Formats: sequence, structure tokens, C-alpha cells
Amino acid sequence: MSSGEYDIMIIGAGPAGLSAALNARVRNKSVAVVSRKLTSPSLEKAPWVDNYLGVERISGSELSARFVDHARTAGAELIESDITGIFNLGDSFAALGSDRDFSAKAVVIATGSVQEASIPGESRLLGMGVSYCATCDGPLYKGKRVVVLGYTAHAIEEANFLAQICSEVTYVAARSAKAEDAPEIAEGIRVLKKRVLGIRGENKVEEVELDGETIPADGVFVVRDSIPVERLLEGIDVADGAIVVDREMTTNVAGVFAAGDCTGRPYQVAKAVGEGLVAGLSAARYVDRMAAKK
Repeated sequence: MSSGEYDIMIIGAGPAGLSAALNARVRNKSVAVVSRKLTSPSLEKAPWVDNYLGVERISGSELSARFVDHARTAGAELIESDITGIFNLGDSFAALGSDRDFSAKAVVIATGSVQEASIPGESRLLGMGVSYCATCDGPLYKGKRVVVLGYTAHAIEEANFLAQICSEVTYVAARSAKAEDAPEIAEGIRVLKKRVLGIRGENKVEEVELDGETIPADGVFVVRDSIPVERLLEGIDVADGAIVVDREMTTNVAGVFAAGDCTGRPYQVAKAVGEGLVAGLSAARYVDRMAAKK
């Protein structure tokens, strides 16, 4: 596993994250934009964007591609990887990715609307059988029984990977999320489409309760568009489903900034790009201040 060290790490490759990357690069900071996919799922799905000043009627996919190209041309490193945890080391941050680790002096969270740990038992059993990344934690369940709760098409890839190492894999299509480019479910995986009622167990995962059925399990992988933000970074303030920030896009954690849909409504491209600009500049100034103190 390789590692990367940057001035600023940005989690999310939507309009906010790429705007933050562009403006941090203008301040000559080394920047990594890390995201499961180098796009914004919500923007990609927009047939047309009609309210972005100066750009008349453009498809969401084309606008997204322009954002990616601009950030990459500016010198930002764009990396496809799942970030499963960010750790505050005091004067820097470490992040665990699905295929590599990262470290940075400042972090910008731009993960889109905040995901909440909403399944009963999910938060309590996190790290005791509940995981958000098969690539990261799958080897811990070699030869064991696991359940994948899929809220996105990406969950099928996770289930297929686990089928190679686990004795039994059950894939629960918790929400209809079949995409045209999603892979087929591997042979041998049991597929269910039922409502998830809870994850049960005392000191570790023991079973998953579905509507009309209970499945014994040693591990549960919950696959959403993004990890619940309170699990991504311990201690960050969230209120009414949004990360709390000030006008500089500063969170309550020193060195951590947030921008875009994760900071609340309105969920619009223009708002995300503007907040990303502020967050990128604020992160760059933070890095400069920290350097001046040494």
C-alpha cells in the first residue's frame, strides 16, 4: 500500500470539492482530491443545468467533465479511492483509503449531502462487525458469513469481492440502485430485496433483521454513497443533517473545512462552487499559518 502526503486533502469530487482544489492550487498548495468516483452523482444525473451564471443550458455530465478537467489541468491530483476514516493527529491528518493511505495538513470535506447512520444497531456495532468498506475490512471475514446492505450500484462490486473470500454472502438490495454500468451479481451470492429493520448482536454482529427474515452474520457491510460524516471524522459538529461551518467554511475541528451540499441547502451547483472556493482559500491560509509557527 502506497502513501501520499499533501498540503490539502479534499474528500469528494463534485463541484465543491473541485472548486476547492482549483483555488488551493492557485495558492500553490499540493492537493489530492479523493473520491469513490471522479464525478458528482447528482450532477451527472441532471439532464440540464440552466441556472449557473454565464453558462446557458449545459448537461450535468458535460459540466461535471469540465470541472474535472479544470482541476486536473491546475495540478490537483485526482484519485479514485474510498475514504473510510479521517484521524486528527494534531498538526496533520491521516486518512484511510480503500487502496492507499493519505496524510495532509488540512482537509476539506465535500462529500455531498450528509449520510446518517440510520439503521438500528449500525452505530453501536461499528467496528464490531459493521463496516463501510469491503476492500479494507473484507479479509477479516475470510471464510465467514457476511451481509452486504446495498444502497448504491457500487454495492454489487463490494458483494462480488467478498464472495471470493467469504464462505457465504447475502446481498440485500436495500434500495433500487441498479445502474447500466453495474456488474452482474457473482454466482453463489444470495440476493434479497427486503427492508432492513436492524443489525443485531451484543458485543459483535450476530444477525441482520429484515422484513420477514433474520439472517445470521459475522459481518455487515453497509454501502452508501458516502460514509456517515460523524463516522468519517470523530468530533465534527453536525446539525439538522448538515456540517456546521462559519463564513470561512471552517468546522469546529481546526484544519478541517467543509463545502457544498454537506453544509446544507440550497443544493445548487453555484452554491457548491462558491463554498468550495472559500474552503480552498481558507485551507490554504491555514496551511500557511501552521508553517509560519514552525
